[in-house]
Amino acid sequence: MKQIVIVAAAVLALGATAPVLASASLAQEKMCMQCHALKQDGAAPSFQKIAAKWRGQPHPVRSIAEIARQGSKEGQPLHWGKARMPDDSERPLLSEREARALARWVLQQ
Repeated sequence: MKQIVIVAAAVLALGATAPVLASASLAQEKMCMQCHALKQDGAAPSFQKIAAKWRGQPHPVRSIAEIARQGSKEGQPLHWGKARMPDDSERPLLSEREARALARWVLQQ
């Protein structure tokens, strides 16, 4: 019985971390990491800096997901500094579900 409880606890713990790991790998797969990093700014702001900006704002997941999917629109102000966020024509297609998962992951940084 004790072994069953230990295995169940391990499965629950692994399940709790799975969305974060999936989102980090998704960020790599969708080429986000070519411009963004977790802690340091590069060609784009760090995910920690993005999270700090959007925490406490209304609808941060929806906002971040929209920016991730649409990129910087022509003729509109840039999202951050001088860098332009590419759209799906310049990187792998990002579904709404994937964009929301990435947004939730970014907000946890």
